Amino acid sequence: METSYLKWGAVVSFVVAMLVLIGSGYIIKDELPPYPQSVVSEAGDVIFDKDAIIRGQDVYQKYGLMDHGSVWGHGSLRGMDFSATTLHLIGQAMQSHYAQKRYSSSFENLGTQKKDEIRAIVRNEIKQNRYDGSDGTLTLTEAQVSAIEEIEKYWEQVLGSGDKRYGFLPETVKKPAEREDVAQFFFWTAWVASTNRPGADYSYTNNWPPDPEVGNVPKAEVFLWSIGGILSLFLVLGLFVYVVHRYGFFYGEPKSPMIGEKLHEMPISLSQHKAAKFFLVVILLFLLQTCLGGILAHYTVSPIHFYIPLIANLIPYSLAKSWHLQLAIFWIATTWVGTAIYLAPLIGGREPKKQWLLVEILFGAILVVALGSILGELLGIRGIFPGKLWFWLGHQGWEYLELGRLWQILLFAGLLAWLVIVYRALAGRIWKGGSESYGALVRFYTFSAILVVLFFGFGFFYRQGSHLTVADYWRWFVVHIWVESIFEFFGVAIVALFLTVLGLVDIKSALRVAYLTAIIVFLSGIIGTAHHYFWYGGPSLWLALGAVFSSMEPVPLILLVTRAWMEYHAIRKKGQTFAYRWPFFFLVASSFWNFLGAGVFGFLINLPIINYYEHGTYLTVNHGHTALFGVYGMLSISLLLFAWRGLVDNKYWNDRVLKISFWGFNGGLFLMSMLTLLPVGLLQVKESFLRGTWFARSAEFYDGPVVQVLGKLRALPDLIIILVGVVPLAVFLFRTFRHIKKPQIGDGQSVWEKAGISIAED
Repeated sequence: METSYLKWGAVVSFVVAMLVLIGSGYIIKDELPPYPQSVVSEAGDVIFDKDAIIRGQDVYQKYGLMDHGSVWGHGSLRGMDFSATTLHLIGQAMQSHYAQKRYSSSFENLGTQKKDEIRAIVRNEIKQNRYDGSDGTLTLTEAQVSAIEEIEKYWEQVLGSGDKRYGFLPETVKKPAEREDVAQFFFWTAWVASTNRPGADYSYTNNWPPDPEVGNVPKAEVFLWSIGGILSLFLVLGLFVYVVHRYGFFYGEPKSPMIGEKLHEMPISLSQHKAAKFFLVVILLFLLQTCLGGILAHYTVSPIHFYIPLIANLIPYSLAKSWHLQLAIFWIATTWVGTAIYLAPLIGGREPKKQWLLVEILFGAILVVALGSILGELLGIRGIFPGKLWFWLGHQGWEYLELGRLWQILLFAGLLAWLVIVYRALAGRIWKGGSESYGALVRFYTFSAILVVLFFGFGFFYRQGSHLTVADYWRWFVVHIWVESIFEFFGVAIVALFLTVLGLVDIKSALRVAYLTAIIVFLSGIIGTAHHYFWYGGPSLWLALGAVFSSMEPVPLILLVTRAWMEYHAIRKKGQTFAYRWPFFFLVASSFWNFLGAGVFGFLINLPIINYYEHGTYLTVNHGHTALFGVYGMLSISLLLFAWRGLVDNKYWNDRVLKISFWGFNGGLFLMSMLTLLPVGLLQVKESFLRGTWFARSAEFYDGPVVQVLGKLRALPDLIIILVGVVPLAVFLFRTFRHIKKPQIGDGQSVWEKAGISIAED
């Protein structure tokens, strides 16, 4: 198969995927759940209005409640789902209302027949949509009005007085008026999740969350498109296997590792020398992030206690979760930034003038953004910022994008500066010089870096006060498309360069595999974002798109690494040494977790009928950890060690320490998945099916003996990851930092000539 065909196939798949996703979003823009202008009783009395709902949404974001629980299943998965809990409480309050009104008794004391009668009445009232779009008025029944009173009392208690069962400290939300507003916001989310769309027999969230007591059960389309997802997987997998073997993507003579052997002995440039500091920041952020993960795991079984009560008071669950996610993004992104800076003069063949100065400025900017955003999230959750400053300087309120808007802007500016740094070094190879294949590979890599930055910009498409569904639509453009498509695209680009430079694959093979992978990750990763839109307030169109295209996600990235593994074994058979053994093993680990974590575990939960009951459970947490840490964490460590191998003097390199760290990371992650995340998630799915999401996320569930035992076992993998994985790697980096090579390549000098090699040969 001609490389040009694959290249244009990748371009077309990207354009088509973006048109489908954005076009679908535009088509359904008028089908969003409405914010009522006023919510009134049957007598016409105003209970609350649209402004109160928006203020409540602001409170939800301001105090980082999305990192303490979730709405419509989106957010932290340890605490309660606020919409599911509120909906169930509404159902209970309405049942009590009718039991007193009709029989002067509590609902619990009624006989089976009378209970069934009241259940039918409540379900019918909840499902009937009384929203009048002509004047924006939502009229509630007497029973629903009485439920609001109970809802407000409940959230006043939980968010005001605190609830240690769920990890809520006293005055989690500072002001009574704010607690009233957020209670009304939660009521609105429950109404959206339960009342039927106009002209339909299912809710705005496609009947999520499951709760048979209030009439929320899966609709027929959920089953139908689950079948479609399975069919699409087998169809694409079969086609993929045919193409790989028909056109010989794995075949060819092994390449010489001569370039790789020369690489770790090469002199370094001024900018490469400056890049070393980035990796020290990476390991410190990584260590802090994993320690916070350990705290969060402990909070699962003991929500408001971490051995010393002061710690839980200083670092409540929402803050620990915010920092844990934010630091994961920071250390992975910083690794890629540092690696790209190290690679740039090597790939481009020269050291641009004053490149080192730009690298120094970027390093300072990264520190400012990291420290500023972390401090801002702390102050934001504590309600320190007046007015709207919480959105700009504090906690923006969206999971994975917690940092305030100012820090978000500064981070985007830093990424643009990073692009400039990389481009200055690569410019000569992007447009001219070297072989045709090498130039194409450099352009592929450059374009992937541009897309990493570009898609972060979608996080600016929502603002404070945006419709909840609209904000989530654009949020997943950043979170999902980044992770499941653009990061994959960037990953395969940098891996292709990585393996080419090491001499494990030839340039043409790497390029062909990269283009083939790009075709699949664009279609599956971009359009597959729709599986996050199943229950978020959009119509059933997303069920079809998400089910069919998400099912393709297990197929792609293993291609290139498989080829490299073959080449590596060919090298070992010849008796040649391989200086980049452990960076390469981490790369293989990334491929393994890509298959298991992103592929198998991702496919498991993406089928609509499974996702309906699984959404908002630890099966999602299991997929998230094995995909984000397993794939991009291991890839980042691989790239870090690749760069560090070239930066450190040979005689101070220690493969034994890296071997320990390798098995600490992978063994710990495997145990984390199998001992806690996967079994707890399966138990939650069972309870979600039998009783509803409200119970699967309840304190009663988490306090159960089995979950408590599994939660306590989580200490083992956490300790392995931290003490056997992160700590040895950190000690190794700091010890060898003193032995970083002195820069021998100055401004404007040729790297290739100094090293006596050329990596531009086909």
